[in-house]
Amino acid sequence: MNLQNIWKGFLALLTLGIVGGGVSNQAQSILSGAQQRNSALPVIAEAPELHEGIWLNTNVPLKLEHLRGQVVLLEMWTFGCINCIRTIPYVREWHETYAEEGLTVIGNHYPEFNFEHDLDNVREAIIRLDVPYAILQDNDRETWGAYNNRFWPTIYLIDKWGNIRYRHIGEGRYDETEEAIQLLLAEPYEADPEAELDPIWSLEATEELNVRRGPGTENARIGWIQPGEAYYVLEETSNGWYRILFDGETAYVSGDYVTVSGRPE
Repeated sequence: MNLQNIWKGFLALLTLGIVGGGVSNQAQSILSGAQQRNSALPVIAEAPELHEGIWLNTNVPLKLEHLRGQVVLLEMWTFGCINCIRTIPYVREWHETYAEEGLTVIGNHYPEFNFEHDLDNVREAIIRLDVPYAILQDNDRETWGAYNNRFWPTIYLIDKWGNIRYRHIGEGRYDETEEAIQLLLAEPYEADPEAELDPIWSLEATEELNVRRGPGTENARIGWIQPGEAYYVLEETSNGWYRILFDGETAYVSGDYVTVSGRPE
């Protein structure tokens, strides 16, 4: 790697200003070995982990630590933003073109206006805008804040080791972004055979299912969930209900109409 690329990486790190980010040991290794991987993309910082929230368009929650070996395109967006809407066709095409080659696309939905906080409105927008990839609801700006993000839309490309290698704010530069995706996908990766990951305890409804304030049908209904959405499980009650994270609070669903993944032993 030449001095120009090292300087570019240093400037990118200062510009990004990720809270608590820094550059991981893996990132240092990539910096020293980038030339062998034939990549012009310097490491910016270690990517912060995604928060535990409601997931749409997936049957399990996603975590970056579980996506090692994949290239992750993380887009900060909101459905009411016209610039985000104009970007969706390109992101959709990359999802459809490169998913089988190892690209995982995630849309982190941080709302700008009150109506964008509503889960039903997000669901409707995903259908209306034809968004096929996984969406993480971020009403409390947890992932948005972890990345110190300021603008909609912003695209981050995270490499197979969990490091941010590319960032673009706003519309445009689609050819450049696609070229960066291709470069990162082409990098060789060997999984750590000793790596152990904790399972993600979550559930997906098998049909539309009421969400209640307590574990039983006598408790007030506060919303609903449906197939194709993933919710973190906090506990299983003695009467067969599950306490979940739901729209900024904890709530309960019946265990009779869900599929559970990652149950702790």
